[in-house]
Amino acid sequence: MKNHRLQQKNTAHARKVWLLAALLAGALAMTGCYMEPDRIVDDNNGLTVATGGQQFDTVITPTPNVTATPEPTAPTATDNQQVDWSSWDFGNDTATNPPSNVINIGDNTATSNVTVGLSTPTPTPAMTASTSSTLRTGASGAAVKQLQQRLKELGYYTGSVDGSYGAGTASAVKDFQAANNLGADGVAGSKTQEAMYSYYAVAKKNSSTGSSSGSNSSSSGSSSSGSTSTSQYTNGKTDIYLKLGSSGSQVKILQNRLIVLGYLSGSADGDFAETTEAAVVAFQKRNSIYADGIAGPTTLTKLYSSSARKASAVVANIGSLKLGMTGGGVRALQTRLKELGFYTGSVDGDYGAGTQTAVTAFQQANGLTADGVAGKATLNALYGGTGTGGSSTGSGTKPETFGETASIGGYSSLTPSKGSVANVTALQSALSSKGYYVGDLDGDFGTVTSDAVKNYQAALGLRVTGTAGPATQRILYGGAGSSGSYSKLQIGSSGTAVRNLQYTLYELKYYDGNITGTFDEATANAVTLFQQVNGLAIDGVAGVQTQSILYSSAAKPNNL
Repeated sequence: MKNHRLQQKNTAHARKVWLLAALLAGALAMTGCYMEPDRIVDDNNGLTVATGGQQFDTVITPTPNVTATPEPTAPTATDNQQVDWSSWDFGNDTATNPPSNVINIGDNTATSNVTVGLSTPTPTPAMTASTSSTLRTGASGAAVKQLQQRLKELGYYTGSVDGSYGAGTASAVKDFQAANNLGADGVAGSKTQEAMYSYYAVAKKNSSTGSSSGSNSSSSGSSSSGSTSTSQYTNGKTDIYLKLGSSGSQVKILQNRLIVLGYLSGSADGDFAETTEAAVVAFQKRNSIYADGIAGPTTLTKLYSSSARKASAVVANIGSLKLGMTGGGVRALQTRLKELGFYTGSVDGDYGAGTQTAVTAFQQANGLTADGVAGKATLNALYGGTGTGGSSTGSGTKPETFGETASIGGYSSLTPSKGSVANVTALQSALSSKGYYVGDLDGDFGTVTSDAVKNYQAALGLRVTGTAGPATQRILYGGAGSSGSYSKLQIGSSGTAVRNLQYTLYELKYYDGNITGTFDEATANAVTLFQQVNGLAIDGVAGVQTQSILYSSAAKPNNL
């Protein structure tokens, strides 16, 4: 019995051992069953078949990279073409490079020639230009040339595109600024240039001639023709230039319009003489146009427009004025005679004995028929700058004559008849160093030296006289004026300082009148133009700053 239980116990133990062995064997069998996970990255576009079986890349779990979508750029020659797979070898087990015009999605390293869908072009302005620098009168170069071209396209500029910022360019800029609601100062700053080169720049409109009517109340008594019909000027052309010496129907239309606006009195005669020129200058000043006395497109367009400003007083008269006449023409005559020192009475518009005496004195001083009647020749002499001053200012001197003995700011004129050997030799040496004089440095101011001076003056934009005046020498030698040693000169000033001012302005081509020593309107106009060209504050007054530049080698001649 005991043996039977022992035998049962051993049998159960054997079963447990067998079951454990079976479980262990099953576990071992299970370890041989392995399957590689799915491949995520395959560097060689699939399996690489080679001797020894299949080779697999290391399993990589990629981390997505978020990159900015590149901006599309301009299409290239390869865009919108069919992909060329002709060079791709599908039978080769080694990868080859795909065609160059294949777009690799997700590749952010070569997107310069990729255009996705249809792109909207960015609108571009009519022109592009650098607006980093301010352009003003006296400037020159490519930027000015481009500015002139743009102004011409917009209809504001009619001159030549020469890259020189002169009065015509300044006037065109001013017109553009006025039409585009900008400060009309004639200076092309950053805002002006930005507007000018933009697609919203306002082009110049063709101004219709104004319809102004009414009588010429400012005209002088019996010399007036009464009311002027608008039909006498509405046919005026605006694409021409009328100036001293012009004549014909267009001049007559111009004069009639000036009469209507109150700048002229008398009857239009179609002769553009000094009286008409004076009226044009007055019109230009009052209407903020460059005052050169030439009725060009800008002046004529404004003159015939309804926005033309009327005169505050008559400037000159066409025809004759004589004893007993009254009106604006007589007032203008008296004002001019007073400026020249011939008339000392009141400017009352009454041609009385005092006015007649002043006219007679002016005629005698200027070689005219002394009859006391202000006829055409007398009036033209009065307004033309050729008339000499009265006894209060002394007789004027022709600039050529004055220049022969001029001595200004430490420089004395050198001529064939004046100048020491040492000074002439220095002149020859300076001209030789600049390539204008070829000859002996002998101190002899002969024909060769005179011609060299003329060539230098022409090249520099100075008045060509052959006389080496103070301004010519100063620029040649690079001399500078003494800052702070000048007194202010303005209308009413007189004396040696004014004479020196007038002659220096003459050498620089700003002043054409006689050297009178009286700071009159013609002198003020010359100073104004000098200030404009040289980038100074424009007021027509020769102050310290204006004279410091005028009497230095930095003074720019008038090349307008």
